[in-house]
Amino acid sequence: MYKIYLLSIFLVFNFVFFSCFQLNAHEIVSQTDSLSSVEKNIYFTIRFGQGGFSDNRSPLGKLGGGQLTLDIKPGKFPFAISISTEAYKNCADPTHFYEIAGMITVNALYMTKLFKTERVIFFIGGGIGRLEVPKGEDEPGARETGIMYNIEVGINTIAFWKIGLYGIYKYIYANKERNNVKVIDFNEHIVLLGITFNFSL
Repeated sequence: MYKIYLLSIFLVFNFVFFSCFQLNAHEIVSQTDSLSSVEKNIYFTIRFGQGGFSDNRSPLGKLGGGQLTLDIKPGKFPFAISISTEAYKNCADPTHFYEIAGMITVNALYMTKLFKTERVIFFIGGGIGRLEVPKGEDEPGARETGIMYNIEVGINTIAFWKIGLYGIYKYIYANKERNNVKVIDFNEHIVLLGITFNFSL
């Protein structure tokens, strides 16, 4: 768990450092103050969404959950680092191996505007993360952890002020065996809808 946190901090630090270095280089060669001021900006998007995926292992035939994400994009550089925390389960205290009690991901995203407007942003990318699943009803509170991989594609539309609406399709894959028994088994297609808060520094 701590390795993922440290990896996330390391990636964000290097990403911001590299971006600031690039911006300073642009500022040196720039001939106008306006261009420099624009390229100094670092853009942030906070995403909060709800959704889920179908799973016939669940008595409900599906699992519901949500996502809280921070996207960090420097200046006009078209790439961003995205850090997410997610969970997909049937109740507040999950007890089944097909539920995701918690998940942390670090993704690299490509972002670009659509329709020649800054108010509609398309993004696509993927990365790696860590998830936790319950070991079962016989071991309440016990968790099995594993590595997961994911890709996502989505659109963020600014509705008013700094508030936006977004939707994404997300694919996750995770597989882990213990004593020839699958303790983690996910190959899921997830849809999430939610709101965003967009700002820059």
